Formats: sequence, C-alpha cells, structure tokens
Amino acid sequence: MMKVAFNEIGRVAATFACDEGEVGKLCKMAGDGKAALCASGEDFIGVMESIRGGYAGVQIHGFAEVAYTGTAPNLGYTKLVANGNGGVKTGDNGRAHLVVCVDENAMKAIVEL
Repeated sequence: MMKVAFNEIGRVAATFACDEGEVGKLCKMAGDGKAALCASGEDFIGVMESIRGGYAGVQIHGFAEVAYTGTAPNLGYTKLVANGNGGVKTGDNGRAHLVVCVDENAMKAIVEL
C-alpha cells in the first residue's frame, strides 16, 4: 500500500462492554462504557480489535487501516464518518481525521483515529 509504515504509531486501545460487534469494524459509543457498530453517517470512536465474553478491545487512538466507500478521502485532514459497513466515507458533518495514505484499488485508507 505504501513505502512508509504507520502501523502501531500512537496506538491506544481500551476495553468496552458490547452486545455484538465485528473485528476490524468501526464502532461508536452506545452507553456508559459500551461500544456498538456504527450506522452510516455516525461519528466513530475506533476500530474493534477483539470481541470476547461481552467485551470488545477497541483501538481508540493512533493510525489504523480502514476500508472506505464512495469517493476516496483526500490526504491530510479530511472529515470522515462511518459508512455503515464497518468502514468510513467522507462527510461534511464528520470529524477531521488525518489521512496519510489512500489505496484506491483496495479502497482502503490509513487514518489517525
């Protein structure tokens, strides 16, 4: 995807309660200390890395590779929201995230959470 690796830079993960989820998908806050998968257009808090026994390990900071739909996000600070399929899409109502790499063939981007 790129010549420079951003894997694990600034990575912070936290444990949240969850009723359901899917590893590698974006999630949102769903209550006190609880995470859930995002619907289309929602802000996200991070990427679910593991799910076990009603809890999810969620990467909440650092660089992460995510799938995108629609127009490829611009490099630099770009407003992103969840796309409803576990990835991101550009959205005027989203938070600005630093996008450092875009692979248009794979429809994936590396973003700072």
